[in-house]
Amino acid sequence: MEGISKNKYVRRAKISEYKFRKLIKYFADDLSATQISLLTQINRNTVNRYLNEIRGRIVEFCEQYSPLSDSLSDENDQPKQTISEKVSNNLGILKRRGKVYATLLANYTADKLKNILNPELKPDANLTVHAVEVKEDDGLIAIGYDNEPLYANKPSYVEDLDKFWSFTKERLSKFQGLAKHKFYLHLKECEFRFNFRNDNLYSVMLQLISSKPIS
Repeated sequence: MEGISKNKYVRRAKISEYKFRKLIKYFADDLSATQISLLTQINRNTVNRYLNEIRGRIVEFCEQYSPLSDSLSDENDQPKQTISEKVSNNLGILKRRGKVYATLLANYTADKLKNILNPELKPDANLTVHAVEVKEDDGLIAIGYDNEPLYANKPSYVEDLDKFWSFTKERLSKFQGLAKHKFYLHLKECEFRFNFRNDNLYSVMLQLISSKPIS
């Protein structure tokens, strides 16, 4: 059994770390499950299972740092964080300047959207929204923002969100239709890929998964 016990990215792995790293590399290169299966000689069903787990990690990461996520309260029912508090308190590998965050519009009330789009109404706000685009027909909303005061009044590369929507539309079209329950996974994957498009996505993915190995 080829090094199965030494895979630091997968608990109870049935494939070696070497093979899993290859899977991640091909995923970072945006290859399909069929292509990955052929190149790695890993069973197609196993590849699909790992890709679903990886996309789940991406969703967790994106939601953790998104100003669009629901406010959080801890187990002791401490006061909920405001959006600006949640953004400013987050730390991680995300370089937060000119990022795009997307979600399903149906998840948001008018009051919640108002708070996001008008952060100046909050005296403690440290959030400048540069651009907002809503695609009501698709039930989607995307926001581009910076939370660094130094950059707050300077142009952001997400002022025009057309690049993000074009990128997302092009990526999703190759699947020739997605199951409804998987759409959100792929939407957040597009967000993740877009925000890290100037980074080494393979390295980012390895760091992300090593911090919380998949099952």
